[in-house]
Amino acid sequence: MHMVIAARGLAFGGALALLAACSSTNSGADLASNAAPPASTADAQGTEARYCPNVNLREGTAILTKKAGDDIDYVASVTEATRDCRIVDGKLRMKIGIAGRVMPGPAATNRTVSLPIRIAILNGEDVIYSQLGQTSVPVTRNAGAQTFVYVDEAIAIDPASARAVVVYAGYDEGAR
Repeated sequence: MHMVIAARGLAFGGALALLAACSSTNSGADLASNAAPPASTADAQGTEARYCPNVNLREGTAILTKKAGDDIDYVASVTEATRDCRIVDGKLRMKIGIAGRVMPGPAATNRTVSLPIRIAILNGEDVIYSQLGQTSVPVTRNAGAQTFVYVDEAIAIDPASARAVVVYAGYDEGAR
């Protein structure tokens, strides 16, 4: 049992380490702020990004509670949001990573649930990127929390607009 937990922890930590060169977490206390420090990221793909926008969790999107009748089926929470930025082919390429966990409730049944995760980038009031993704997480009745990692690697924006954008990540229950 301890080996399984340790292996999950190592896999979870390894996935986050891939994005750790430039990371941010915002639990909702400062959602309007986009005052990110300059990021320094470089590797064989692309060149160093001089600025990497913070990832913000919009109020109401960091926790997803599902009920079965009056009882809780499961609660999913975002525990960390990270980003990695590089300049590739004249574009700011961003990888946005979301880490979280799903805790079964009293009404949980053994199954896999699909969590809807949206990454959106706004420049003022204009949505310049919005992608709904999903990640599957096993839920086991009377078991502990299961962790997950979701990464969106498809983001490419004009680097000149990087300081003007706001990046949001979180659950999107309204999308179908």
